[in-house]
Amino acid sequence: MDSVAVVDTSICTDNLGDEIIMDAVNDVVSELFPKAYVYRVPSHEQLSDRTRRFISDASFCVIGGTNLLSSDIQPYGLWRVRQTDADVFGATNTVCLGTGWNDYMSTATPATRAILRAALSRQLIHSARDSYTVDHLTAIGAKAVNTSCPTTWSLTPEHCAGIQKSKAPSVIFTLSAWRRDVEADRAFVATLRKFYSKLYFFPQMHDDYEYFRSFGWDDEIPATTVKEYSRFLESENVDFIGTRLHGGIRALQKKRRALIISIDNRAAEIGKDTGLPVAPRGDLKGIETWIEDQMPTVLHLPQRAIDDWKAQFVEIVRSGKRLPTNISRDELTAGRLATVKKYVRAGLRLAVR
Repeated sequence: MDSVAVVDTSICTDNLGDEIIMDAVNDVVSELFPKAYVYRVPSHEQLSDRTRRFISDASFCVIGGTNLLSSDIQPYGLWRVRQTDADVFGATNTVCLGTGWNDYMSTATPATRAILRAALSRQLIHSARDSYTVDHLTAIGAKAVNTSCPTTWSLTPEHCAGIQKSKAPSVIFTLSAWRRDVEADRAFVATLRKFYSKLYFFPQMHDDYEYFRSFGWDDEIPATTVKEYSRFLESENVDFIGTRLHGGIRALQKKRRALIISIDNRAAEIGKDTGLPVAPRGDLKGIETWIEDQMPTVLHLPQRAIDDWKAQFVEIVRSGKRLPTNISRDELTAGRLATVKKYVRAGLRLAVR
């Protein structure tokens, strides 16, 4: 039986958006590798001996979306990968699935470039969340196409045709405590109160809830889990307006109107590429216009790129061939032994002292 390792961004997360992303990632992995055994390894924690073995045993390793790529990978970052771990990923065919760059950044540092070049497959085409990420991946020598986030892949013309055009009587909103702007957030929520008879708040992170409380508002919180949030969207006639990208995408998946308030590169870049409804946080006029206009929701998905990215795996699985990896298993083992010997020698020197 073949096996696939998935870098699961919902493990040890404090962000419900990661769970929404992984719902989509898991669907894609099941479609591409229907008979494979799936190992799950965390992105938010460094690899252990156990998770290194999972990756080493797998035929492929799929990085499950989010914005974990960066121009300056640090031990405390969203993807806690060190150079030694990068070699473990490189000894398997590790590929991105709708993965994005952390923020607007300059080119990758030499250390980060070395880590990413070692970890990411040089044979496979990587699925990037947006054109901005494609540019960064191309700059480090990786092959990449813009497929958008896999959470958007179900937002086909047929699906979006079922999203109502007119304003709902109520709205559910989100805030982002990690990039707070008290005056701008207060202003956009005040705008919502002008147009909707009832407001609900969805805390996608616990810090968002604390930030919400700091305003002294008493709006109802109908859900604190993805499951409850999905049920709420299915049962209530609401619009979504807020700064949480995947809170908004889940609303679209449940055929609710959604406007993402852009506070970083994620929504802004997906909006440029696909037409996802996006407005800058300070654009109150734009928010008002979206609320009142009876415009259809139309996303222009990069379907050709999505299909081509999937096709590479279909061909590999069909043929049963093995792709060359960045580093062989023998080289990886030899490197580990050399590292162990180095630390043993260092320990002996310390003992002599």
